[in-house]
Amino acid sequence: MNKPFTFKRFVMALALLALALAGWYLGRPEGSAPLAQPVAEKPAALEPASLALTPAAPTASPVQEPAAKPGALPVPEGLPLWERKIDEALRSTAEPPAIAQLLLQQVPAMPGEGQAASARHIANLIPDSDYLTVLPYVQNTRLDPGFQEVMVAESLNRSDAVKLPVLLAAARTPQHPMAEIAKSTLAFLLDADHGADWGKWESAVKQSLEKTQQ
Repeated sequence: MNKPFTFKRFVMALALLALALAGWYLGRPEGSAPLAQPVAEKPAALEPASLALTPAAPTASPVQEPAAKPGALPVPEGLPLWERKIDEALRSTAEPPAIAQLLLQQVPAMPGEGQAASARHIANLIPDSDYLTVLPYVQNTRLDPGFQEVMVAESLNRSDAVKLPVLLAAARTPQHPMAEIAKSTLAFLLDADHGADWGKWESAVKQSLEKTQQ
């Protein structure tokens, strides 16, 4: 019976000691120890009037022009004929592959600027299944270098069945602006360099395509 009583008194003594220490801590002089840093007062909120800015004069919403009817061709004054041809093709109701073919057929009759501009549209519209229709144009060195660069460069984003024949066509065409780049790229892709032996190049391309189809 003595142990429980002694333990209870021991706990009460600890509690009294804790209260005594707390009383001493709270009753100590203010200069005896640094107090906790005071919390900075929250700055007074600015009055709404001090934040108000002079509102900018409302701007009129741009007037939405009515969409042109499919096939309609507005002809701004002074617009070059090649730009009108491109605009007319892009506004047609034909499917993208057909629009690409229409532009491709018009390329030889356009000036260099128009050929390069057409190439960018053709590259966006033509599918892989139709891409090899550009081969005669790629081999036509009378066309603008900008056109040739776009069509050859775009082929690199296509399947091997597209890029290998296009690179070969450019590489083997004398005076083609992309001939050297096409040849070096072809050698890298095929891991072989056949120099000027275009028969071997053709065989290498054919063998590579057969492997991808297996």
